[in-house]
Amino acid sequence: MSKTLVLCVDRDNDFGEKAGVKSPIIGRESNLSAANALMLSDPEDSDSNALFSAISTYDTLSKSGETVEIATICGDRNVGTHSDEILGAQIDHVVNSVNPTDVIVVSDGAEDEFILPLIQSRVKIRAIKRVTVRQAPQIESLYYIVVKALKEEKFLKKVLVPIGVAFLVFGLTILVVLGLRVYLYGLSSLDPTTTAFMAVMSAIGIYFLGKAYSAGKKITDTFSTLVEEFVNTRVTVFSLLIAIATFAYGVYIGLEVAFHTNGIVPSLIYLVYRLVPFTIAAILIFDLGRIVEGFLIFERGKRSEAIKSYLLSASFYISFFAAVLGLLSFVTYGFQTGAAKEDTLGLAVILTVAGVASGVVISIIRRKYAKGNKVLSTEGDTPQKDSRNV
Repeated sequence: MSKTLVLCVDRDNDFGEKAGVKSPIIGRESNLSAANALMLSDPEDSDSNALFSAISTYDTLSKSGETVEIATICGDRNVGTHSDEILGAQIDHVVNSVNPTDVIVVSDGAEDEFILPLIQSRVKIRAIKRVTVRQAPQIESLYYIVVKALKEEKFLKKVLVPIGVAFLVFGLTILVVLGLRVYLYGLSSLDPTTTAFMAVMSAIGIYFLGKAYSAGKKITDTFSTLVEEFVNTRVTVFSLLIAIATFAYGVYIGLEVAFHTNGIVPSLIYLVYRLVPFTIAAILIFDLGRIVEGFLIFERGKRSEAIKSYLLSASFYISFFAAVLGLLSFVTYGFQTGAAKEDTLGLAVILTVAGVASGVVISIIRRKYAKGNKVLSTEGDTPQKDSRNV
């Protein structure tokens, strides 16, 4: 004999949080008491309307002669994986207790209907009934559709990235215009309204880009990692802090020189030109910390491999920045006069040749080193015969 279960779904557990009702709730009287309790505690909550509708459906089916039962399942206020696990366990409990052949799902909006696959995997769904407030029948569904879309990484990158880039470019363009105005006419020409508008546009652009690429989560994870490194007293944490301080000092020196140089293009060139040596020093300091840590934490067999990797990485970056410094020396050669000009030309030639040559050599060594590690890894992973098949 067939039996229909009228199932009311409360995914965010309003019955438990607001009315103190434990779930699952099975039987007409228990569900009616739960609906009254929630209505008294929060008359504006739509879950009580959904449960009253489920009770009405139960009464209608009972009067028509069908065998029917009613139950309510509740999740957790932190809607997501944890609440759905709770709902899955409660569905199993109700199905085992009632043994229905089909189910009529009653909910108050699109959010509760996200668990339909959980129900359908256990019992056949006969019908779905959505109870909405007449004053605003589509608002909740639209809200949860938008919320779900904002959690999709592909949607965020397709929509928010172009918008964020547009806002950021707009804000930076205004910043450039303001910089030119200050450079030509002084700080008195700065317009507070335009400056505020530029800041707002740039902030919106940065926020959208950060949201699209989960910058907040990445920053939080990085901070947690740093805290863990501090707790474990890792050498690389201190070398990283010293490297950051060195790089920051290089930025300060570069800006100081740039502000005393006439022309925007020469200022930017001298800024980078002064910053590159400090960048090389910062890389050396950080990799030195990694090498020291390699001696401390790696086993004897892995120690040499790790240190070789760190040395090759540091050497490559140093050669790259040396080549950049040489090329910038060629550029600054055109802005100089007198004896210093000849010295700059010689330095430019030496740095460029040394940087490019060492970069090529290090790239070849790194490629052979990586290939050798791959061969060793392949040999180490050779499958052994299973003694059970001998």
